[in-house]
Amino acid sequence: MKLGPAVTMVETDYGWVLLDQSAGGFFSLNPSGVLAVRAMLDGGGADEAVAAITDEYAVDAATARADVDELVRELELAKLVVR
Repeated sequence: MKLGPAVTMVETDYGWVLLDQSAGGFFSLNPSGVLAVRAMLDGGGADEAVAAITDEYAVDAATARADVDELVRELELAKLVVR
């Protein structure tokens, strides 16, 4: 997964966001979302994102997988990431 061509990941006073500079929109990420996105941007897939979340938080792999899959769907729908 990689960010869309006009998308940047930026830390703000309120947390991390994905900024779409072409459309002017943004997508806020919670801390587990940041872990997942970073894992996938670093060349890992959903499995690595799930592992990062389960290593950091008290959550089972099935729940983490569902959350990662939903996050990826939302980011793809918003055209913020491409595979």
